[in-house]
Amino acid sequence: MSTMQLDLSVVVIVILVWSLYFVLKTFFFDPINQILSERHAAIEETQQQAREQLAEANKQPKIYAQALKEARLESYRKQEGLRAEAMSERARVIAVGREDAEYRIGGARKEIQSQVNTAKKVLETEVNEIADGIAKIVLQ
Repeated sequence: MSTMQLDLSVVVIVILVWSLYFVLKTFFFDPINQILSERHAAIEETQQQAREQLAEANKQPKIYAQALKEARLESYRKQEGLRAEAMSERARVIAVGREDAEYRIGGARKEIQSQVNTAKKVLETEVNEIADGIAKIVLQ
């Protein structure tokens, strides 16, 4: 039986396979792996940016709600201020109107009293004249 002899073709095939492996690795697999890793890194970066933007977008409604709440409170404060100002102006106008009415009523009372006094004097003189006229008629 023959022992297995190392054939030169086997050595050549092994060298060719290793050469092919190194050539393919250098010119094919390494560039593809580099492109895939760059693509993976770009995808990861884009996904991270998307997560950050989503987190920011989720914060926006809360920020808008808080701003809206503050704007409403400020509006209510201004409204209450204007209401208080209007009420004080109303009270001032009513007080001025009341003072004016009291002044006019006082003036009218004085004028009526003056007219009453004048009417009394006129009536007293007329009563005296009528009484004198009746006395003259009766005495005649």
